Amino acid sequence: MEGLAVSWLEVLESEQVGLRGSHAVYYGPGGAEALRTLGRFGMVVVQPGLYRPADLRALREGGTRVLGYLSVGEDHPLGDRACVPGSQPYHRAVNAHWGSVAVDAAHPGWREVLLERAAEALAHTDGLLLDTLCSAEGDATLGRVRDVREAWPGAWLLANRGFSLLPGLAALVDGVLIEAFGTTHTPRYALHDRMGLDYTTHWLAACRTSGLEVLALDYADTSALADLARVHAARWDVPTFVTDRALSLPGGHP
Repeated sequence: MEGLAVSWLEVLESEQVGLRGSHAVYYGPGGAEALRTLGRFGMVVVQPGLYRPADLRALREGGTRVLGYLSVGEDHPLGDRACVPGSQPYHRAVNAHWGSVAVDAAHPGWREVLLERAAEALAHTDGLLLDTLCSAEGDATLGRVRDVREAWPGAWLLANRGFSLLPGLAALVDGVLIEAFGTTHTPRYALHDRMGLDYTTHWLAACRTSGLEVLALDYADTSALADLARVHAARWDVPTFVTDRALSLPGGHP
C-alpha cells in the first residue's frame, strides 16, 4: 500500500523507536514470565483478578503504570464471574462474538455493579481501561464514566475508542486507546483498507485536538503484518502494541 513501503528497519533507526515499549495490553494470567515482560513497559492494561495484589504492587513500584480492564457498556463473563443473558434487569442485546450482553447504562442496578467492579480493579491498580463505550446509549454511558471519574478523581482513565462520545468524553478521561488502528482481526487478520485507515487517522487527529494522549492497539497473526502495523503507527507518531485477538501475548507479536 502506498505510504507503507518504508522498511521496518528504517523505522527502527528513526527517532520513533522508543514508541514500541510504551504500553502493553495483556489479558492473560500473571505468571512470573509474564510479569517480567510487563515490567519492561511504561503502562500495561491487565485483568486485575488474574494477579496477586503483591505482583501488581511490584509492577507499580518498578515504574509501570497498571490499568485494570472495565467494561462500561456491556456485562461479560470474567474469571469465575458468569454472565447469563437476561438474568439481570439491565441486560439488553447479546454480543455473540464475545459472550457478553449490552446493558441499559442508565439503569441504577448497572451503575451499582459498575462502580463495584471499578472499585475492585482500582484496589490494586493506577487506573482503568474503559471498554465497550459505544455499546450502550451515549448520554447514559457518559454518565457512568462521570461516576467513575468523580469517585476516583486521581485514577488514570484510558478510553478504548468511544469516538461517538467526544467531545464530552475528553473532559472525563486522560487518554484514548485506538483499538485496531492500522490492522484488524475481523473478519480476518489484515491491514485496513484505505477507508479504514482514513477513519482511524481522522479520530487520531480529533483526539489529539481534544488534548488527549493517544495510544494504539493493533492485531496480527504474522510478523509481516505486525511490522506493517508498526510502520503505519510510526508514520502517525502514535505508539502501538501489536498482539493477537485474545490479547494473550504479554510482550506483543514479534
